[in-house]
Amino acid sequence: MSVKTKWILRKNKSSHLNASDYESIKNQMMQDLNLGSRTAEILINRGMSSVAETHRYLNPALDDLHDPFIFEDMEKVVERIARAKVSNEKICLYGDYDADGTTGVSILLSFLKSNGFYVSYFIPNRLITGYGLHINPLQDLIDAGVGLLITVDNGISANDQIAFCNLHNLDVIVTDHHECHGTLPAAFGIINPKLPGSNYPFKELCGAGVAFKLVQALSVRLKVAFDLQNAVECVALATVADLVPLQNENRILVSMGLEYLNANPKNPGIRALIEVSELTLVKAWHFGFVLGPKINAAGRLGEANHIVDLLTGSDPVKLMALAQFLSDENRKRQDLESTILEAALAQIESQEIYKDDIIIVVGENWHTGVIGIVASRIQEKYYNPVIVIGVADGIGKASCRSIEGFNIFAALQSCGECFSSFGGHDQAAGFSINAENIDSMIEKIKKYGESVDIKKHLIKKIPYDAIIEAGEITWELFNACSHFEPCGLGNPGAQFVISKPDIVSMGTMGKENNHLRLCLRNDIRGVGFGFGDFYHGQPGVALNGYQGVEILCRLDVNEYRGNKTLQLLIKDIRRNPIWDSKIAMLLVKAIVRSENPKKEVDLSANNINPGDLCLLRETVKRVYLLLKNADGGGLPIQLEKNPELSPFHVLMACEILREAGLIAYGLKDGLVFSKIIETREKKDIQNTKLMIKLGKMISD
Repeated sequence: MSVKTKWILRKNKSSHLNASDYESIKNQMMQDLNLGSRTAEILINRGMSSVAETHRYLNPALDDLHDPFIFEDMEKVVERIARAKVSNEKICLYGDYDADGTTGVSILLSFLKSNGFYVSYFIPNRLITGYGLHINPLQDLIDAGVGLLITVDNGISANDQIAFCNLHNLDVIVTDHHECHGTLPAAFGIINPKLPGSNYPFKELCGAGVAFKLVQALSVRLKVAFDLQNAVECVALATVADLVPLQNENRILVSMGLEYLNANPKNPGIRALIEVSELTLVKAWHFGFVLGPKINAAGRLGEANHIVDLLTGSDPVKLMALAQFLSDENRKRQDLESTILEAALAQIESQEIYKDDIIIVVGENWHTGVIGIVASRIQEKYYNPVIVIGVADGIGKASCRSIEGFNIFAALQSCGECFSSFGGHDQAAGFSINAENIDSMIEKIKKYGESVDIKKHLIKKIPYDAIIEAGEITWELFNACSHFEPCGLGNPGAQFVISKPDIVSMGTMGKENNHLRLCLRNDIRGVGFGFGDFYHGQPGVALNGYQGVEILCRLDVNEYRGNKTLQLLIKDIRRNPIWDSKIAMLLVKAIVRSENPKKEVDLSANNINPGDLCLLRETVKRVYLLLKNADGGGLPIQLEKNPELSPFHVLMACEILREAGLIAYGLKDGLVFSKIIETREKKDIQNTKLMIKLGKMISD
């Protein structure tokens, strides 16, 4: 089952710019920053509105990080921590078990230890204690004489637990980045960029990023140096792994972290992890798909303390063994994930759950540490909101993943009475539920989906930056794309549409022939992972010279035996709908019969670009000559030797010629049978009613 997609051109986000200003800023960028025209256009369309702003984007620097003391509570928090050092008070860092929380703990722990603080840390076991602050471990810390608790990547919703700490004279400083809902906890101080009314200029730091800002502030007030490179390497990894947008401070930290790691890595634990991962050049996506999963695997399987050991240790032998252990744990996680995913997909197919708007699967004893990843995999495959529930001992624990436009947390709220507990945000959530309530929950959540018209969101929107010709696929353009690095969520790599790629061959590859390969006439090759179905589903496309095929792609490099060649990394591929004979006939009928064809045919819903419908007088004349040369014989509406003439253009031209009184025609088995009507009268094709109606349809 293929995912419905819609390609969206990224347009000028600097909406205040008129055409004149646009051209002026574009020319300034090209001149002052030595950029090509295409690069400058993309930057403006992504929101750059001045040369100075663009210069900062292209040249990320630590000097452009915001002052940590803009956080409202930073002064008193720093003063409280400094006081703890003077009195040798016990401090405990209470982190989360994911890559973000464990890395944030490591950054803060390294700084405090190196500056003589009496500090320890606690990270809850995901499988036993669960996320966030809990009374039992807090009581243990109180009994151990801890006087100051600093949360990392959690705490903003722990009102009851912090009230408990206050009753027992345990001061709590919350450092977190999650959304604030309702009343804030009565903590000694809160450092969170998402606090209501906060003046901090960037809201999207991860938990480790917030911990980094605290260390920045402490180093200033205590007048001590801190290992900046070590901390930046750590926070760069956490930033990408935690899926926060690579914008503003995040992009600076990730950019500098990559620069450090690829020059001379400082953190020995990350260095060991890179080595066991066999990476020679670290890119941003390696944080998310290679290094991050190894770190997250430990937390998923209940062994998150190992991450802090890795990121704060110094013995290279022990660290290499630990990195290898994490790599092995990740393989265990992958095996668990694979087993559960296989079972879930079998359930979806056998029970035809893929027909539902919200895909919900339930399994006995599915490991709660990996069902979130399984939900993500299913969402990627079908592009539906997904809920995966693992049931053990009568209790179901679930992970939910959503799609753009559908708020899964609001969906859970609509049937909140079914759950023992639930939480999350619009795109990801989770809940606990008694097994006997699952059927009722499924029924209610499906009704909620219908009530908010979920079907309109089940089309995957894929953005692109420009439409290019095949001849523009050059090393120069590839090098220009590097300006956007590091890329990731919120700052994607440049993507292009090639509307007429001139494909000379196409086939499949992989053990299951599920990947696509193709070659263009200029010997540029392309690969599309997971797109083998396009080839299998278009049996006639090769016979028609791959006419009408359009590619949405990124430029990539293929390296083989030391030779580097450009290749296309295909992100989506389709056949332009106007090359589909049935759609072309329906579209032409609508234009002929309706006064307002756009009401009859939703161009956007059918992925039809109005500009592709443009029909020139010369094209109509060309079709007329082809019909004349056919001499009453059938002219195929799919013209193999005329790649510019789609079935839509052939049929529309025939209708215009008929209106002009130049032909009579009929259709049979995909062939146009026509009779030329001889006349000496000069016909004004351009001013026929159909040409005028078509032009209005395109321009509206």
